[in-house]
Amino acid sequence: MTNAQVKRLARSGNVDAVIVSDGCRDYVVELHTTSGDHILTDRKHRPRRFASLELAKRAVKRATSVRLAVRIAADEACAGETLQTSPFAHLPLTQKLT
Repeated sequence: MTNAQVKRLARSGNVDAVIVSDGCRDYVVELHTTSGDHILTDRKHRPRRFASLELAKRAVKRATSVRLAVRIAADEACAGETLQTSPFAHLPLTQKLT
């Protein structure tokens, strides 16, 4: 789903965005809509990757709500879990409008 498609969807209904950071490399955006779940893509339909959280937030500024999902590597958290089983922490970046 491209930025233009997100804008159209945001005008017509609810778009909930989840900015995903798996480690500390980059950010990918998941979109949850009434028509299904999507990944924000570029013009070549590849997942769009953002270098900073601020850039990812700008891309989904029209979303109804925005959350950040972060997974910290288990060896950094000293939790004794493997990276595959480390849970994601969710942080709301906006309040959902009702």
